[in-house]
Amino acid sequence: MKNSLPFFALILFFQSAFGQTSISDSSMIIGTWTAANSPYIIEGRAIVPNGQTLTIEPGVEVRLRSSASPTASWFDYSAGNVGVIRVEGQIIANGTDTNKIVFTRNNAGYWGTILIDENASANTSLTHCIIEYSKESRNVTGISFPVTFNAGLSIYKSTITFENNVLRENRQAGLFVREVDSILILNDNDFYNNGTNGLVISESTVHSINNVFYDNSRAASGFVSAIRCSGADAFLVGNLIYNNDDFGIFTNNNGNVHIVNNTIFGNAQGIRVENGANTFITNSIVEGNNTNFATSGTIGGATIEMEYSLTDDASFPNNVTDLGGNILNSDALFMNPAASNFTLQSASPAIDAGKPSTTGLNLPSEDLARNPRISNATIDLGAFEKPQGLGSAQPAELLTTQVYPNPVKDILRVATQGATTVSILALDGTRLGTYFTKTIDLSHLKNGVYLIKIKNAFGEVTHQKVVKH
Repeated sequence: MKNSLPFFALILFFQSAFGQTSISDSSMIIGTWTAANSPYIIEGRAIVPNGQTLTIEPGVEVRLRSSASPTASWFDYSAGNVGVIRVEGQIIANGTDTNKIVFTRNNAGYWGTILIDENASANTSLTHCIIEYSKESRNVTGISFPVTFNAGLSIYKSTITFENNVLRENRQAGLFVREVDSILILNDNDFYNNGTNGLVISESTVHSINNVFYDNSRAASGFVSAIRCSGADAFLVGNLIYNNDDFGIFTNNNGNVHIVNNTIFGNAQGIRVENGANTFITNSIVEGNNTNFATSGTIGGATIEMEYSLTDDASFPNNVTDLGGNILNSDALFMNPAASNFTLQSASPAIDAGKPSTTGLNLPSEDLARNPRISNATIDLGAFEKPQGLGSAQPAELLTTQVYPNPVKDILRVATQGATTVSILALDGTRLGTYFTKTIDLSHLKNGVYLIKIKNAFGEVTHQKVVKH
């Protein structure tokens, strides 16, 4: 016993001095993970036990052991070859806008998954987190089916709080939701550059609200998509879905999927319906996809209805019932889709063209740009509401200025109309650069928070904060 205390003290000194904590395989993880002891290196299976809580502070980086092996069995849960977090109790991982929690790889290749299993507390919460470079966990002990949880975050028979997160660069899916009976709400998250699907909803009840999906399905082909619903009861509301390699939204295997106020643009296929999946499209914009609407030759008796929506198709899609209020063969007149700005120009036919009654649509109070969801008497189509009644002192074009992506890694895009001057400032006001282009390389800047000052042709100025990571 005389040597126990000095040895323990030495371990604490090592963690504090080097800012690193190692978690060995098959460890129980509870208590609080602090930024001072970050990064946390997970060498194998790390488990939050039933009835226990792990709290992760803002700014913590969690690095999970990874593998570049193409062999599927290398990712078997029982082998403990790659890092996995299994939550049987409760995890509270709430970062902030400027101090996110990061789950990433510790070496080349990909790690397993963060599994929220059926015993997890409903108070589990992940907000302002980045989840990247995962692949899958196979043959999880105690779960006979499904065989594989192939996403950065896998939620199984449980419900959690999940908002304002980034899921990117995962080899398979960003988020996999399986057999969740109570309503799981996912809002204000970004899904991009994932290898197969952005979000998979399987036999679950999910509301996906004001999320952004782009550049997914880049490492696979076939039936992969930004949002994949299989046997799901889902409300997909206010989402921006663009430039995904395969499908924007794919629905199959029965269920009822409501597609409300989505903007779906530039995907291989906008919406695809198969095998009895009842699909109801309302207040949405579906244009500029290689194929806007697709169904299999037989859709298993599924009901597909569209109302108060806009498409650039000249005729109504096969197997789709027109409930009225639709605008065909039209252009929504986005502000600048090439710069990922899908807000509406003042002349857009999508303004005030939505369904007069919004009862039962599960609309949020704000749109994707944090403007009131209904600006005039009638809702607009798509993910963005056009602000109205602002007066001439503040041009609507300026107020709808967007900067994408945010957080940004290297290239920042400023999406607004007309001539623009962009200045990059430190938070103390120090000017770091002035640009007369809308595509700006920030790779030379350190990670942190910056102020973007945007001046338009009217002389009006707006400021937006951007996080570089």
